[in-house]
Amino acid sequence: MTKYTGISWPDLSLSHFELYVQDVNRMQGFYTNCLGFVVTDQGRGSGGMVFLSRNPDEHHQLVLNPRPSRHDSESPLDHISFRVSRLDDVRNFHRALFSYPDISVDAVSHGTTWSLYFRDPEGNRMEIFCDTPWHVNQPCKFTIDLALEDGELYEYTEQQIRDLPGFKPLDEWRQSHIKTMTSSEP
Repeated sequence: MTKYTGISWPDLSLSHFELYVQDVNRMQGFYTNCLGFVVTDQGRGSGGMVFLSRNPDEHHQLVLNPRPSRHDSESPLDHISFRVSRLDDVRNFHRALFSYPDISVDAVSHGTTWSLYFRDPEGNRMEIFCDTPWHVNQPCKFTIDLALEDGELYEYTEQQIRDLPGFKPLDEWRQSHIKTMTSSEP
């Protein structure tokens, strides 16, 4: 439970996203081959939804829906973000994404993360990231080279952010953040 401005909020975790897709087979291939998702369930026929997950505790984290959107305008969703635990995981996805035809990948840091931004075959914007060992106030964004050795990338990232507002070790920021989230005062 977290408490903020007098309201006790229950813990909340992200469960899944559902995307309207035009070519469910192509999208399923992309998410299984490039991002390592597993099909956990599937509807019948060409209009059947596909349920995918990478988490053994979640039946699905992503649903591909081949039916037309019921919305009159484009989705306001900017991107879907997936956290991984290690920089090597980000690099593995980077390699997988570059092996897929017509996928453009941007490798950036927000100071707090090392991130990949890309669009799936139907234009949905995605991010895969891992945390850096630092915090810095946002927004912050600069290009990174994932071909650098770990030590070089750590050094480069820290050089880019050490003089920015809010710079501190991540653990120090987390302790402060926990206090803010559990405080009854804003």
